[in-house]
Amino acid sequence: MKINFLGSGSWQGTPAPFGDDEISKNVSWDTKDFRFRTSLHIQTSAGKTILVEVTPDIRLQSWKYNLKKPDAILISHWHWDHLFGLLELDWYAEKNKLSVYGNNVTKQWCDKSMGHININFNQFDSFESFTIDNIIVTPIPVKHVHKTHGFIFENNETGKKFVYLSDFFDIPVKTLESILDAESVTVDATYLESEIDDDLTHMQKNQFVSFFDKIKGPELILTNLGSYQNITHSDFENKFPNQTIAFDGMTRVV
Repeated sequence: MKINFLGSGSWQGTPAPFGDDEISKNVSWDTKDFRFRTSLHIQTSAGKTILVEVTPDIRLQSWKYNLKKPDAILISHWHWDHLFGLLELDWYAEKNKLSVYGNNVTKQWCDKSMGHININFNQFDSFESFTIDNIIVTPIPVKHVHKTHGFIFENNETGKKFVYLSDFFDIPVKTLESILDAESVTVDATYLESEIDDDLTHMQKNQFVSFFDKIKGPELILTNLGSYQNITHSDFENKFPNQTIAFDGMTRVV
């Protein structure tokens, strides 16, 4: 399977709306400091496609990366930057019913705010795997807000795994144990170089070293990066040489 990072930014994206930070003021469209909000596009060996998150940037993401109709859309949790891109697909879905996967709380939000959109909602539970083409998908719980999930994507032809961890401030022991044999693990780096006392739903700067120590072996891909940290992509790479700094358009093959 081929994984393409459609976005690697935090909830604001970069440039941030009306951003007065130096990154937002100076960023260019085709540089690694330009970031859509974090989401993935996965292509199976048979050519089927999976979107992981549908952000408010989906219109431009679909144009920039020449995306075709997704066979499945996976949503980690109900926050607007992961879910509300579905509103952008209202007209498209009239003729192309969307197959969406999410937990029961995400379903409640879809029913409440997007009941008019042509969606076939598939509800999942923690550690209950399902298969899309040749990929085994396993939802794994993380600690963020009530009912937030990451995903293990296992290629059932090779046995190799790619892990997407959504927004989180910690992960349960069972989730940790389930990802240690993966090839790559994405990590929520919203506050990689900052601490926001009034938002403890994400890891803070002083927690990352101990978290990295828990996961030995897989490549750690740091994503959800925001311009408010005022650090360029290249400077992030210099500060964290043992991890991979995600950027829009980055790919992995598993």
